[in-house]
Amino acid sequence: MGFISWLVSIVYKILFLKGDTGFRQAHWIVKMLHLSLTVFILLENNLRSLTGMAVLSLILGLISPGYEWTISILALSSVISLYMSLTALIASIIGFAPVDASLIPLIAVKTLALSVIVAFVFMIVSPLEISSLLIKLGARRVGNIPLLIWRLMPYGLKSFTESLAIGYVKKEKTLNRIPPAVASLLEIGGFIEEYCFYKLNTPAKYPVLPVYSFKYSIILAVNDIIYFLLFYTFNIFIS
Repeated sequence: MGFISWLVSIVYKILFLKGDTGFRQAHWIVKMLHLSLTVFILLENNLRSLTGMAVLSLILGLISPGYEWTISILALSSVISLYMSLTALIASIIGFAPVDASLIPLIAVKTLALSVIVAFVFMIVSPLEISSLLIKLGARRVGNIPLLIWRLMPYGLKSFTESLAIGYVKKEKTLNRIPPAVASLLEIGGFIEEYCFYKLNTPAKYPVLPVYSFKYSIILAVNDIIYFLLFYTFNIFIS
């Protein structure tokens, strides 16, 4: 059905392959520590650290959601990496942005690693935790919105894929199938808004946290400890 349909299906698998299971059930404290470590690595912008974090993220992805998620994120990250490196190369050739040709592989590897790291972060965040955080911060009227968006996004991606499939059968252009997909998404959104009218117009009263898993909390925490020991503590001793 074409590249766009494949891309949409890949995004669907990355975000919604297993639902609120796996590392989304890790405790929020462990997640905050992981997010803090991730932000530190991104700000450091060191190739060795980024690559190490990406490899460990892929290993965690094999544990949960599984190999299908890992293959999907590698495919999407490779596409992004290829796009960034090619645009840098083309910009260098035409003189728009002088980039040393030797840096092109570095751009590709860094982009690949960054894509994997960011995708894993999105994969472990639970919409229930975002909703609960908004409620605790006093934004009770918008506390339900993350949950509704999270429920609407899979419908939107599925509707978009189905619209492209119909266009493929009818041999229509891809651009001609986007309006029907958007119309279908708006219709679904209208149904959800009508069904959840009371919740949308009533401030949320209590935060609802997900059921945390001791197993995935420990695995994620051990992963971060291993990463810190491998890439920071040992470096201090060596230096």
